[in-house]
Amino acid sequence: MIISQIDSHLAELRPSEQRVARFVLGRPTVVVEMSIADLAERADVSEPTIMRFCKAIGCMGFMDFKLSLARDLERRTLSMSRQNPHVKGHSGLGQALFEQVTKTLGQKGTGLALDELETLLEICAGSGRIIVLHSGAETLFADTLVLALRGCGLEVCDQTTADISGRRDSILVIALKSSVRIPQVEQNLQDVCAQGGRVALIGHSGLPATLSLGQFDTGLSDYIAYAAVIEAIRLGIEARLSKSGHFSQADSEMLQSQRENAYADARRRDRQSAQKANSDDTTFYEDTR
Repeated sequence: MIISQIDSHLAELRPSEQRVARFVLGRPTVVVEMSIADLAERADVSEPTIMRFCKAIGCMGFMDFKLSLARDLERRTLSMSRQNPHVKGHSGLGQALFEQVTKTLGQKGTGLALDELETLLEICAGSGRIIVLHSGAETLFADTLVLALRGCGLEVCDQTTADISGRRDSILVIALKSSVRIPQVEQNLQDVCAQGGRVALIGHSGLPATLSLGQFDTGLSDYIAYAAVIEAIRLGIEARLSKSGHFSQADSEMLQSQRENAYADARRRDRQSAQKANSDDTTFYEDTR
């Protein structure tokens, strides 16, 4: 399947080819209708880059790539139809999809650890900086969270590499499911936790973290449940953290207090580090006399 092929080869592609890959993974149904010129313009690359991308993932050219992508999308549609055998033709597919969503959430809901959602929102409110981490294969999910958090006035960005610069003691890293494929991610998340930062895993486990919200495989039902968790987080962010009047004055004061405490703790650790450094310098000077 071409989508899985792109996902598995993402880290091996050149940076310009990765831009194409991320665009395709985020909007496959749009890309299948595009010309090579349209895709080059939307992905902000040249047409030769599109051709190199196609060959890098095992296609002979752009048309071969589009045919493979169309077949991949058709398989997904057929998969939905098989799971809903009473659907006749495409006219009932939309209704079948929502029925499948409801059924899936009922089956998956007990194992999603949604009680951790409140904890995640509290950590978001008290964080000086938030990074949404993913491999590039979850652009839509990452954009959803970034836009919701920015709408609340929080400092947030999405990132596709494990290098985390700047202070880590007041940072929150929201690591999406695909982040497990990022090189050196485990060591970097371990460093964040060790230096007082927070890490929230969404859709997976197995990496150093403060909390984990849901764990999903690669099947269609798991993907639907994963998307629902992202939507639940978005709704929670807008309902609890938004400055547009969705929460009470008491909530607002609590969030402000959490931010002030986070910065106060960071300043206190800085002073302690400076005092320790001065003490070490004094001891060294006395020992050399």
